[in-house]
Amino acid sequence: MDVAILFSGGKDSCYSIMKSKEQNLDVKVLLTLNPVSDESWLFHHPCTRWTTLQAKAMGIPIVTYNVESQGESEKDELRNYLGEVKKRLKIEGIVSGAIASQYQKTRIEEASGSVGLKCFTPLWKRDPLGLLREQLEAGLEILIVAVAALGFDQSWLGRRLDEEAVQELARLNSRYGVNPTGEGGEYETFVLDSPLFGRRIAVRNRREVWLGDRGRLEIEAAELVKKG
Repeated sequence: MDVAILFSGGKDSCYSIMKSKEQNLDVKVLLTLNPVSDESWLFHHPCTRWTTLQAKAMGIPIVTYNVESQGESEKDELRNYLGEVKKRLKIEGIVSGAIASQYQKTRIEEASGSVGLKCFTPLWKRDPLGLLREQLEAGLEILIVAVAALGFDQSWLGRRLDEEAVQELARLNSRYGVNPTGEGGEYETFVLDSPLFGRRIAVRNRREVWLGDRGRLEIEAAELVKKG
């Protein structure tokens, strides 16, 4: 089946590509939706401008749209864009990296179904800590690019996700109820390398924006480089 991937550039959408290929789904295109607000209810906001570089690294076509609406209206734009991509590229399904957000999963399924697309969520209800470790073992190089929850400070911005970070996330889950995968918006990620990348991404210039109890890492310059 020919599918599109809802692609934010984060760990879950990148890993969903890998899992889709394992399930013999043919990934024809990446679909990045750039919300105008970092308060989006449905879409990942940080660093989405760089998904085109990730697409180039994987050799997969990408289509990007700006999402102008906010709140519940976002699902209407999603439906419209899914319809456009279906018509242009003849896809039959859409893949989402949703893990635990019923809000996200329900609205993506509704939007997909309304335009005649099947919806796949290969990471749905996976054990959070087990999934993080699986993503690391699969070879994803993951950069934390935003935090917005109790227990996170500015030192998390620009940090690589590794086993030590996974253990700290487990402690934050016990103390504050943080979802270790960041599914509740506690943190956001950007993937620098994966087994699907022909070249990895090197960040050449970045800027941290800290707003007292939350913040984001803005990548200002990046390029593809040889691995190794």
